[in-house]
Amino acid sequence: MTNFTDSKNATHHWYPFLKYQEECEAAGKEASVNDWMRASGQLQNRIDFEEAKKAAEADALKAKAEAPKKEA
Repeated sequence: MTNFTDSKNATHHWYPFLKYQEECEAAGKEASVNDWMRASGQLQNRIDFEEAKKAAEADALKAKAEAPKKEA
């Protein structure tokens, strides 16, 4: 019989987070729902947006830095 209160094999929707929390505790770091959702791919759209935003900001800074060189 399966022990559904054991986070290693239970299927309740919070048990995967509890397993992540146990892994973080063993590694000596703090677990958060946000980090768990990112690590499990549940926030991939948000991650893609943040990366695209950073890339656009970097491109804008590069273009701004190169603009005075073109005028000279």
